[in-house]
Amino acid sequence: MNKNRTLRQALSDYIPDAAVEMAAEWFNKYPVILKITRTRVTKLGDFRGAPIGKPSSISVNHNLNKYSFLVTLLHEMAHAEVHFNHSHRMAPHGKVWKHSYRMVATPYLQKEIFPDDILHVYTDYLINAQATSTSYLPLAQALRNYDSRNEEVTVSMLPPETIFALHDGRLFKMVTKLRKRYRCFCLSTKKTYLFSPMAIVKPIESLKNPTS
Repeated sequence: MNKNRTLRQALSDYIPDAAVEMAAEWFNKYPVILKITRTRVTKLGDFRGAPIGKPSSISVNHNLNKYSFLVTLLHEMAHAEVHFNHSHRMAPHGKVWKHSYRMVATPYLQKEIFPDDILHVYTDYLINAQATSTSYLPLAQALRNYDSRNEEVTVSMLPPETIFALHDGRLFKMVTKLRKRYRCFCLSTKKTYLFSPMAIVKPIESLKNPTS
């Protein structure tokens, strides 16, 4: 099967139609493989550089709506460009990456690609992009409006001390809100974890709050 056709078909299943051609051209320019992955709680996507002669990879969670998928994809494409265009190691989300992200994403800031509510906050976000799109709540909330299951509960909705479960069955207690994330306590491992405010969880109403 034609490689370019296969890539375009894959992209058309996950991002807005008006963005497919630009994204496909980017993948033709760089030796990067796109991987569509299972749902991951701790991240929406990632970029992994490979040794010379082998393809690097970008992975994006399969369950994102088409606008969240594209925002995540552009974030990782910026990491890839930093990897390929700079010979020495850069801060993962430093000034070079922020600049790269703006350059990669700007051509996609079109009404044909993003609806107005996302376009406005995404443009603001790119002025000083953060490590994750979920860290900027106006953008995270605008993207979530297009989820097919937006009745789901996020960590940011929970009051302190709430017990909740992840999709894998692990139980946590919501402890406190930090500047960008939420500190939560795992009941089985007795370890503390930091959650994105938009992490999808299932509150457990019937479980008594145990002593931590």
